[in-house]
Amino acid sequence: MDELFKDLPSVPSGEGRPDIHLCIFPHLREFLVADLREGHRRFLLLNTGEVIQGEFFRALEEEFSETLREETDLPFTHLINLPLRLEEMIRGVAMTFILKRLGIDPEAEDAPSVMVFVVSGGALAVHSRQIIENLHTLLAEVLAAAEVEEWDRAIGRLMAEENDVLQRMNQQELAEAVHGDSPDYFTLWENRN
Repeated sequence: MDELFKDLPSVPSGEGRPDIHLCIFPHLREFLVADLREGHRRFLLLNTGEVIQGEFFRALEEEFSETLREETDLPFTHLINLPLRLEEMIRGVAMTFILKRLGIDPEAEDAPSVMVFVVSGGALAVHSRQIIENLHTLLAEVLAAAEVEEWDRAIGRLMAEENDVLQRMNQQELAEAVHGDSPDYFTLWENRN
């Protein structure tokens, strides 16, 4: 589990819980939102197509274009740092569009705090189970029992689907490695004659 969006409203440690929890499964099209704000409490299962679409790409292209053409005294350093800046841009634009999809103005002074969990890899086995249990407890305190049950079913299904995708990808990578087609594996001795 990682906090995915660094430069966005978050809850300083010791100052309460985040208003919105996002559970993102990087290899799936669906993601979960638990909105715990007073008066807005709800659970949502969203599709990336509701967020990542034409307007999203135009906003990202515009921001990247400005960054790319930025005047600087250190042009090579600027170019070398572009991948990191692009990653930050993607996160920021994605969060903006997720919040807008939830009907929230990300520029507002009272913008909610957001916690993002990326559920994948080794986290599926250990850390995510504990975090999911904690989120379940938190949701059970503020949502109706039917919504909590729906959330439990959705998170269970998405975790299983993410795990299936990862297993298929690992099997494919191993097959490519056996045939020498994978750049991620190497052999200590190889005779191609």
